[in-house]
Amino acid sequence: MSDQFSWQEYSQDSPSIVKSPTFSKPWEADTFAMLVALEKRGFFSWSEWGDVLGAEIKAATDEQDTGENYYAHVLAALEKILTQKNIISGKLLKQYKTGWDRVVTRTPHGEPLELTDDDLKSDE
Repeated sequence: MSDQFSWQEYSQDSPSIVKSPTFSKPWEADTFAMLVALEKRGFFSWSEWGDVLGAEIKAATDEQDTGENYYAHVLAALEKILTQKNIISGKLLKQYKTGWDRVVTRTPHGEPLELTDDDLKSDE
């Protein structure tokens, strides 16, 4: 393997949708990259992932499906499978969500986001 990253090489043996993904926003690409990396490391199979994502989308039946919410479902399903498999606790997941909310609130638009230890401190 070369020192240069190749998405095509990394996504080999993955479902076809993984081989040429399309994103509207940077966070969608980040979420998808985490998903693929976790599957490649054996934390879950594509079949397990598909079941969790399918259940997440089905549970959102009150929404009109325009496709715009797809990556919100991907993110929610990723959080669910990670907590279901005890890869991350619900408490730690909430702590990071709260921390990132703090970062976004205090950081001026266009400036880099930086998560600090203080951001991760619990309010409890």
